[in-house]
Amino acid sequence: MSSDLSDEALEFLQRMGEDQDIWNPDPSELPLQLTDVTDQQLIAPEYRGSSGMLYVTQSSCEIVDEFGRPTVIGKCHRQLWYKKKGFKSEPWDAVSLRRMTYGVWIEDALQDQWKKAGIYVQNNVKLRAHEYNVSGEIDAIVFDAAKQHPVIVEVKSGYGYTFNKNVFGKSNHLYPEGMPHMDYIMQVMWYLHLRESIEKVHGESPYALIYYIDRADCRDKQFVVELSEGYEGEAIVKTATGKMIVPNPNYSQDNRYCKKDAEVRPIKGLTMQRIIDRFAELENKLAQDEPPEREYFLRYPESLADDLFELGQLSKSRYDQYNLSRNEPIGDFKCGFCDFSEVCYPKGAQTDITNDSKLQMRLHRLTDKQAEEFIESGELPNDSQD
Repeated sequence: MSSDLSDEALEFLQRMGEDQDIWNPDPSELPLQLTDVTDQQLIAPEYRGSSGMLYVTQSSCEIVDEFGRPTVIGKCHRQLWYKKKGFKSEPWDAVSLRRMTYGVWIEDALQDQWKKAGIYVQNNVKLRAHEYNVSGEIDAIVFDAAKQHPVIVEVKSGYGYTFNKNVFGKSNHLYPEGMPHMDYIMQVMWYLHLRESIEKVHGESPYALIYYIDRADCRDKQFVVELSEGYEGEAIVKTATGKMIVPNPNYSQDNRYCKKDAEVRPIKGLTMQRIIDRFAELENKLAQDEPPEREYFLRYPESLADDLFELGQLSKSRYDQYNLSRNEPIGDFKCGFCDFSEVCYPKGAQTDITNDSKLQMRLHRLTDKQAEEFIESGELPNDSQD
């Protein structure tokens, strides 16, 4: 019997009467192992040239969040610096890559449906803004026959508890009707900012859609995104029926996990110009020899963890984990899933972050007036409170 086991191991199994469970066929006699071939193809390296430009998917912005906390959203500049400098990252496995590929398959299937519906205009529309050194690719353009204008569409897919909470509003006390991911809002803002070249061909396109589909149960949902000043200004996010999405003003009362009265306000500072300015900062940082400061927490400072828990923004299970050990990396999602977290935080949760000013800003919560001052100047007001 062919086997990778040693003679002693086989003899032992024979004595125990278990050798009949061993199955080691000759590889040359196996049928086609299509699963293996598919996995190997997924993880095979692709050789594609680069334009040398930055991508709209690398967008970020410095905002004041719904609770008055100055924070960065979007891609971490430090992560992009590590990637640019060639620091080693963990390769994607076949399962993760397959999940990503599902997104492409979904786009293709949706485009087929839109073609059958007679509203398809174009897909994979490339945009380049050389003045910013930024490029992007619109998933699709469809046509609203009733209003006689084209519509830019960005397709996203996902699954799981967090996806359902964010997109469909399940157990979401801050945005009960759901809210698109901030990264995707910024991506679509770029398309709206650069849409003039599309409009010259297809006509005026006043808004864009973020079209979500749940890969688990195939539900779909759309959000409308506009810029307040046409091609510039703030992001305006609406439901499918055109209702503007704002934070729930009764958040403290509706969320039984919120332990204190908290005033919530619409996000401040999410503007096209501030996203553009961050890209200019990124280019300067990528040219430097030392990494820029950290922008996300691997582990929240104690005061921030306590505040997030009391606001109902940090679950009891994670808060209990946090308090169980000073080494537990209970912090931002982007740090927890970053390929470079070990080099970025060489001492793990005990890494000194006192000199990272972007992080220290998040320890403050600003009043509405203070938030306006911060957005205008980029500096924390002298009378800001911890």
